[in-house]
Parts: sequence; structure tokens; C-alpha cells
Amino acid sequence: SLGSWLAPIHGLLQLSQNTTTFMEKYRPMLLKDFFSRFPDEDSCVDYFKDIRLSIGMKCPKCGGTIFKWYVGSRKFQCSSCGYRFPLTKGTVMEQSHLSLSDWFFTANMMTSIKQVLSAKEIQHQLEKKYYPPVWLMMMKYRDIMGKRDATYKLSDEVELDISFFPTSSIANVDGEDVIKTQKTPVLVIAESKPVDGILAEYFSKLTFPEYINKASRLLQKEDKMNIKKAVKYIKMFAIPNQQYDTIKPFVEEAVAKESRTITDGGHNLIKLKELVKEHIPYPETEEDVHEVVKTKLPWVHIITGECRSGIEVIHKDVDKRFLQLYLNEYCWKFNRRFFRDRKKEKFDLFDHLIRISAQYTSDIKWRDYEKMANAINIC
Repeated sequence: SLGSWLAPIHGLLQLSQNTTTFMEKYRPMLLKDFFSRFPDEDSCVDYFKDIRLSIGMKCPKCGGTIFKWYVGSRKFQCSSCGYRFPLTKGTVMEQSHLSLSDWFFTANMMTSIKQVLSAKEIQHQLEKKYYPPVWLMMMKYRDIMGKRDATYKLSDEVELDISFFPTSSIANVDGEDVIKTQKTPVLVIAESKPVDGILAEYFSKLTFPEYINKASRLLQKEDKMNIKKAVKYIKMFAIPNQQYDTIKPFVEEAVAKESRTITDGGHNLIKLKELVKEHIPYPETEEDVHEVVKTKLPWVHIITGECRSGIEVIHKDVDKRFLQLYLNEYCWKFNRRFFRDRKKEKFDLFDHLIRISAQYTSDIKWRDYEKMANAINIC
């Protein structure tokens, strides 16, 4: 492998890694740190106010960008037209009856724990009497996670496949609502690349310390890797069917046109060559599934298995209507899986979620799912 003949420079790489570790003193917030950092509602308000001002806002009435802050009422006042509006207006928390402390605590739980958390567990931890507001808060978070990741496209070499997730829905049979189970198709896309190719790219940029560290970490892992491809980012979409016309708009939105896309030999994927620079199908999948999955399409299968298992731990059959929200959370966390190892403030995952909370709204309503919630035990 490429790593074998690059072994002599391991010393340089290790020295750089040790120096960087010594200089980095920032530590991401852990679960146990939350209440010392945010002891009360005022501390959450101050933090969110500073986040909103650092990102930048526009007056909902005149578009002004300069504001005065009123501590007592917790409102902004536009310096141009005098219009006052609450701290959470235009954010995912808008019109919520939960406190910012509740929103922050939940954000910390969701960003500190890799697994999917149930709203029942958060309801218990927050000691809330009613379930719907907690469920809605978590679903809104999952919604804006998807909106944030929708601003990026996958590029370079991309694996693409269709998997199936167990879901449930309500059907009317003879005048009665009946819960039916089915398998919902999910379009899984992963930006991946052979390890040797990544190492070659890193070593062409050794004058930059960032790439020295990246190469060092990858070299340390390479010999132990069963799969000789590394994944960068992923996207997953719950789709109504497997037809090409259904898949096409999702691929157009998620994958850059200059990409090389690898798939199995499915007939519904043949036309993908119209959407990307190069489409490489592997029709031999039917005869030699294991080899193709291991060498050509490993990550879409790994991702599917991990995501499906994580959801099934909490939900046996998730409601088909909000499967996408759980996929959003998994992808958002996966795409930022290395943040906790960076030990730099700009990679604070909690801060990232609060920031997008200030930038995006969500129109998800509890009443949209109340019928299902009354029919089965939704977590």
C-alpha cells in the first residue's frame, strides 16, 4: 500500500501531531459541564442573543440590521423603524412554550450522544408533564439538521444505493384506522474515496500542517482497515418508490455534476449518466454481492445498517411520515463525527446546533402526527 513506503516519515508526522495536541487547550462541552455553563434561563438567553447578533439579523418589518436589546422584556428593537420582536422570532424556537433552557439541554443531549434519543427519555430528564412539546422540539431540531445539510453537495467519487427501512402508517379499513407496516425505500449516498488516493493527495500538500496531521491519522488506521475506502460525507432520503423519475431530483440536489457515481446494476439507475460526469454501474452485483459491496459500495451498506439499527432501538416501525427526520439527524451527526476530536471551539457540535437554530425555522406541527401518536406509542 502507499502507507508502506511512506513509513519513514512517520516521525515527522508524530512530532507535528504531538505539537498540535500540546497547543490545543479547548475541550468540547461534556454532559456534566452543561449546568455549570448554563445554570439558568438568563445564561441561555445571553448566549442565544450573542449568537443571533454574531450571525446577523434583519428586522422582520423593514429589513434593518441594527438593533437595541431590552433585557427586561428579552426583545430586540430595530433602530430604523422601532419594531420590537422577541429573541426567538425567526428561529426554530419561535412560538415554543418551552424555555430556552429546555431547548439547550435537549441540544446538548442530542449532540453529546451518538445514538438516537427518544422524546420519552428527554421528557423524563426534563421532568415535563406533557409529551407533545418535547416530541415537537426534537423533531424541529431534526428538521433543521436536514435543512442545513441540504446546502451542501457531495462530489468527487460517490457511492449510491437504495435500501429499505421498516416503517408504519395508518390506513382506513372498513371505517377503522389500522396501523400497517411496510418497507420504505431510502436513497443512500456516500462520498468516498480509496485510501491510497487520499494519502497521495495529503502528501502532495505536506507543507500545510493540517494535511500532515490528516495523513498521520490515516496512516495509523490504514493497516487495520478491512475496507480500503474512506468516507467523508453522506446523505439519505426517504423516497416513495424506486423509479428513476423519483430518484432524479434528489440526485440533482445532492450530488455535484462533476462527480463519479458508483452504483449496482439496477435498471432504475442506468440513466444516472445523464446527471453526473461519470456513472459506473456494477451489474455483477447479483452474482458476487459480497465482493462488490466490500470493494465498490461498502459505505452505503455500512451506513444503512448503522442507521437502521439505531432507529430500531427506539422505534420498531417508525412512522413513515417522519422517517426523513431521523435520517436527517443521523446524517448531520455522521457528517460531523470528527468534531469532538478536533478540540477547537469552532468544532463545538452544541454550538453548531444552536447556531443553525438561530438561522432556520421549522413548520412541523404536532397535530400532523397526533393521530399516529394516539394509535401507537411514539418515542
